Amino acid sequence: GDNFSTSDRRYYAGMIDGDGCLSLRLTKKNTPVFTVSLNLRHDHAEPVLKLAEMFDLTISKKIYLIPQGNAQPSLKIQIGGLKAKLFLFSIYPYLLEKKEKAREIFIKLKCPEEYLQHERQFSFEYLAGYTDAEGRIRFALQHHKARPGYSPSSSYKMYYELISNDNNHLQFIKQHLIDQGFDHFRKDFIDTYKSLPEHKRLKHLPTTHMVLGGKPAQLSKFYKNIEPFILIKHKKDKMLATMKYNDIIGIGMPYYNSNR
Repeated sequence: GDNFSTSDRRYYAGMIDGDGCLSLRLTKKNTPVFTVSLNLRHDHAEPVLKLAEMFDLTISKKIYLIPQGNAQPSLKIQIGGLKAKLFLFSIYPYLLEKKEKAREIFIKLKCPEEYLQHERQFSFEYLAGYTDAEGRIRFALQHHKARPGYSPSSSYKMYYELISNDNNHLQFIKQHLIDQGFDHFRKDFIDTYKSLPEHKRLKHLPTTHMVLGGKPAQLSKFYKNIEPFILIKHKKDKMLATMKYNDIIGIGMPYYNSNR
């Protein structure tokens, strides 16, 4: 309990909602076996390393071989036994997307329902975990060819994006952010995979892309709420770069950086 703070519990609720797997199976003797697993790409695996350290877990490395070439290796942890129950019980109050599934598992494990509250809690620590699982942070310099009468120019493209098959969950997050003043969302894009052959399209659920755009000052104000809790380095770095860029250009300056 001392090593697994409330902030960490909220973060890992978001991470498990996004990339975690909750599994309950019965043995031949009808004994329930419950496990929690988390599998992340090896160069995005900071959450796996931290959780393994806190719960004294073994990390396994997986290398995927596919006909088109080698996919990126991943690091995986699996929590079982009493540790799995304690971990899930610790993050349960803060789960959102997988809350009902976790509740069903606890009921099958004979946990009294009085301890399983339905209340849904939003927090920026949770959003940091969900962002590390399902988010994209865009901060990149783009170069533009010269149009007739104009010089070549460059500009930074920046935005925050969440991607999920659970559109209702994304709308829940969006509404909470709007309520807190972050209302600079672009129109959601829902990918129905129409360009894929039918036999492949049937394997994909419609995927919602929720994008928070805006000027550097707006994104910086938002990032200040979640960056302290982000664990994946490359996402944290892009948030910090956005905030640094905003500091350099000054609030109210144009959202571009033209070559002169």
